Amino acid sequence: MKKSLQKSLSLASILAILAFLPTAILFSQDGIVSGMIRDNEGAPLIGATVEIKGTSTTIRLGVRFVGFEPQEFKRSKLTGKPLDIILINDAILNEIVVTSRRRKEAVQDVPIPITVVGGALVADAGAFNVNRLKELVPSVQLYSSNPRNTGLSIRGLGTTFGLTNDGIDPGVGFYVDGVYYARPAATTLDFIDVEQIEVLRGPQGTLFGKNTTAGAFNVTTRKPSFMPGANFELSYGNYGYVQAKSSITGPLTKTIAARISSPAPSATARSTTPSRRSP
Repeated sequence: MKKSLQKSLSLASILAILAFLPTAILFSQDGIVSGMIRDNEGAPLIGATVEIKGTSTTIRLGVRFVGFEPQEFKRSKLTGKPLDIILINDAILNEIVVTSRRRKEAVQDVPIPITVVGGALVADAGAFNVNRLKELVPSVQLYSSNPRNTGLSIRGLGTTFGLTNDGIDPGVGFYVDGVYYARPAATTLDFIDVEQIEVLRGPQGTLFGKNTTAGAFNVTTRKPSFMPGANFELSYGNYGYVQAKSSITGPLTKTIAARISSPAPSATARSTTPSRRSP
């Protein structure tokens, strides 16, 4: 009991010291552990959070600081030497690779007004088609009363809603893995297995050809993986609406992998127009 109480008091005193000396670590349990928390440039991190866990044989130090990757250190023996803990800066933006100019390059190197939306953000926001994606991308408008009467515009230019027909080419190109979809009705289809979506503003005829006077949508789907995996999604709603999406990926041989994705929508048509009977 006395030994347990002594350990509790020792830990409480350590936490109190850490509150005033955030760059030092002290631990009293069969020895002393001390050290300094710094960034990769050698500057001390004032206000770092240190969490001490362990037993009489193993000590674990969890170190966290805003803007840096949290790290955990494990020590089985106390040597008495000061520890020099360096945290890795996590505030640097990750490089975004796009294929908007028919080749892979960093988005910072592309001299085109472009917006890139990752597949994780698309899924979290529930943006299952372009109509929902327009809430995430500025200057994009989509109006649709039915798939054949769909107008997609960027910066107010594109297809005029209400005047569309099967003989008029759109002004905004829609590409999925480099394949051109010639009719705006394709924009009402649901996304599945999306890796990222690039929205290019302005004329893109040099790279994408005609029908891109207002801009282009470049949708990239997920690549096959040699790591077996599967996803399944089921949605339901009123009026008997049910939709299922599934995706399976894995290796076929040692050098070939494949991915199969399939949506299975099912809905019951319902008319809200009252019917009239002839007298």
